[in-house]
Parts: sequence; structure tokens; C-alpha cells
Amino acid sequence: MNPVPAFVSYEFAGREELCLCAGAQSLRRILLVPPLFDEMNRMRKMLVDVMHSLEALDIGSFLPDLPGTNESFVALETVTLSDWQNAVKACAQQNDISHIASFRGGVLAVAGLPSASHWIFNPVKGATLLRTMLRTKVASDKESGFSTSVAELTSRAEANPLELAGNIVGSDLFKQLNSAGIPALAKQRIVRLDSDNKPCDGQIQGSALWLRAEPDEDPAMSAAIAQDINEWLGL
Repeated sequence: MNPVPAFVSYEFAGREELCLCAGAQSLRRILLVPPLFDEMNRMRKMLVDVMHSLEALDIGSFLPDLPGTNESFVALETVTLSDWQNAVKACAQQNDISHIASFRGGVLAVAGLPSASHWIFNPVKGATLLRTMLRTKVASDKESGFSTSVAELTSRAEANPLELAGNIVGSDLFKQLNSAGIPALAKQRIVRLDSDNKPCDGQIQGSALWLRAEPDEDPAMSAAIAQDINEWLGL
């Protein structure tokens, strides 16, 4: 039976935010930066499975709650992308971690650690994430009898908080994400699914869980991710 990961905390902006950790006593440690918004919920089980697999390889892992997400007491509508970047930096520094694994939009939150070593899984631009959520809202509004467009919603979101995929996104966060590209980091390994033909440093067989309607898992993919990270850490 796998040990149960434990919650610890890290300090950011005068508050305590939670961080799930496994194998904290290991000499090799890595910070896992989760996907953003609804993708975070769909991939949470997969990330916990990755943590279990990493612990079996004697690698400690830390999965922080970003401010405004999960158990955070901060209202998401007040959070900016800069807050997420600074929170990730704080968590890494407080736990003496120099290796970062980011998933999907989580890569947008690692810009505050340019000198760290980065393992990146299927990175995505902020505008791409927002466009998907905006289109979902257009479809939802249509079902409710309202006629909206991506352009109209974008204009509204740039001026005031807007509900997207169950998240109240503040205007500052929206604008920052909309202009946020995938950072080019000095020490990085980009890994994609084997079904993805975009440039990368390695591929893994698995499922695009972020596209599922409900949270799901792929144990084989989680194990493969952990093994790839293990080999990367060993370089």
C-alpha cells in the first residue's frame, strides 16, 4: 500500500499556503507545478500517482496549492500571474528545491526560477488556456439562452472579474495570462505525449487527461512520467 502524502505549508505574502509532499526526507527533491484552472482538477489524481511513483524511486516531491486554488483562503479574483510565479519561487526556496516539473499551464508560473532545472510536460500558452475556457462559456451561455462571443467576453474579462469554467478570473490575471507565452528556460527538458508532433526532448505514451470531461487517471503514464524525471535527475 502506498504511503499517504502529507500536507505541509509554505509561506507567501504573509500567509501559509498548503503543499502536498511525499518522500520529503529524500536527498533528491522536485517541485511539481500543477496545471491551471479546470485542468488542475482533471489531472490531480495523476499528479498524486506521479508522487507515489517518485517516492518509490527515492525522490521527494512537493505539490503546492497556488494562491487562490484548492485549499487556499485567497480569493482567486484577486490573484495575478505574478503572484503564482512568486509563490512557486517561495515554495521552492523554502524547501531547498532546484528542480522543477511543471505540467501544462503550470509552466507559466515558473518564470521566477530561471536558474533552476526545469522538466516541462505538454506546455501551453496562457492565451490557449483562456480561449478554451472562453469558448466553453460561449457554449454554456447559448444553452442558457444568452448570445455571447469570445471577443465580447474577452473585453469584459479585461475590465472586470469574469467566471470561466467555475473560476472567477480577475482582470489582471486574465490580461497577464493572455500575453503569457511558454518561457524559454536555460536548463529545460520538454516532454510531450507521443501523439503530439510539436518539438520536444522526449515523448511518453499516455492520455490527454486535461481534455476529459471528468477527472481521470492513467497509472501507466504517471509511472512513465516518474521514470523520465528519475532519469533526468540522474543526468
